[in-house]
Amino acid sequence: MYIDNIISINEIRVRVEKIERRRITGDISFDNNHFKLIFTYNDDIYTDENIAGLILTMPVINFTYFTGKLILDYPTSADDLDIIKKFIKINAREVFINKIINRRYDFIKEEYIPKEEDINEYNASGITEVIATVKHNGRKYPDLDKNNTIIMSSGGKESLLGYGIFNEINVKGKNFSYFFEESGSHWLTAKTAYDYYIKNFENVRKTWSNIDRFYHEMMKYIKILKIDKINIRADDYPLQVFIFPVYIFSIIPYLIKNSIGNIIMGDEFDDPRNMGDFHGIKYYYGIFDQTYDFNRMMTQYFKKKNINSKVYSIVYPITGYVEEKILERRYHDLYLNQRSCHSCHERDHVIYPCGKCTKCMGILLFIEANGNDPSEILYSDGDKLMFKKRVFKSRLRLDPDEINFTEMKLGYMPGDYKQYNHVDGIHILPFEDEPLLEIPGNFRDSIYGIFQEYTNGIYKLNDGQWSET
Repeated sequence: MYIDNIISINEIRVRVEKIERRRITGDISFDNNHFKLIFTYNDDIYTDENIAGLILTMPVINFTYFTGKLILDYPTSADDLDIIKKFIKINAREVFINKIINRRYDFIKEEYIPKEEDINEYNASGITEVIATVKHNGRKYPDLDKNNTIIMSSGGKESLLGYGIFNEINVKGKNFSYFFEESGSHWLTAKTAYDYYIKNFENVRKTWSNIDRFYHEMMKYIKILKIDKINIRADDYPLQVFIFPVYIFSIIPYLIKNSIGNIIMGDEFDDPRNMGDFHGIKYYYGIFDQTYDFNRMMTQYFKKKNINSKVYSIVYPITGYVEEKILERRYHDLYLNQRSCHSCHERDHVIYPCGKCTKCMGILLFIEANGNDPSEILYSDGDKLMFKKRVFKSRLRLDPDEINFTEMKLGYMPGDYKQYNHVDGIHILPFEDEPLLEIPGNFRDSIYGIFQEYTNGIYKLNDGQWSET
């Protein structure tokens, strides 16, 4: 079978090495190799071996599709095992479909690309066995404050907008921002916003980790990869699709310490009409950890674990075009710190976007279509002049209607952009009957009121079409 041929590591073992006042270290052993995985916090944390082990496990899941056994050498409960097994299966499908079959770059050796008969549930789901060595019976945590929030912060438009909104409307609770610093250049994207937050706001939290080095080390042992290609400049990881769970599990010590009852994600609108199966296999287009299903799964898991914190997004019913509009017009001070780019670079202590990657193309499209000036967030005159030529060559990760709406509005393609007017509206998703039902009641009306000021109506799917309601 295909899956048997791509197994590259017999077993990965996760062990908690040390828990300190502001640091968690673990030993990740795979066959005869070891890696010291580190999470360092900018504030005191109070945690146990169970939570620490779970934090250390999340980055490893990126490689379990190619692994025979995952051994958890720390206390785990039945609920911990259940969610880890679900994560492993979902991650396997995302890697199989998005990284190996529908790949964007030439990372995979030709002999390991599946044939038509290999595309089935068995090969997609993987064969990794999960073994827990120590049983954990769970523990009781104090109730968390439903008015306290932590915004997953990255320097992108979603997190900046979320932080701006909660700073405006949340008068009863505390707002925390959370930045995750990976070793390597990824931090440049978030650093501008982080530095601004540190100077202007309270309750800014950050974790540093060497997971970027861990990912790079692990990929050397995955036999399907072209090792000489993994260092090429690309706006996509060779294998990793399991990103946000690493961040969310790493904040658990902060949730408990600071009584935080809301974890705010930056999942913007994804048109459900474009999210079908692949050869009958359910998958998430490489963004499982940015979906309603993921948020719901995490919320339910936390509840079972007696950590009463809800995971959700406030921007899930609006498009990136609308987000950029609200951020620029209502929270301009935050907008000026936006760096939505896969390849930021630093010059004279100032961080600039590259102006060329697919992320930059999407942001430039939104800014231009909203009639704003990209130079405010440091796009160059050359970037603006070359934008139209570059955007046609880019494989933008946007819904087709969003591309059509913005490009028609700019006159880049023929047609009336108003036929895609829902792009400028608020969407009622198939899993809800009213707008913004995923947002808790103590915040919903205030957020709804802000969105209404910048949108053209409420839209719901009717016979496969978005209709105003």
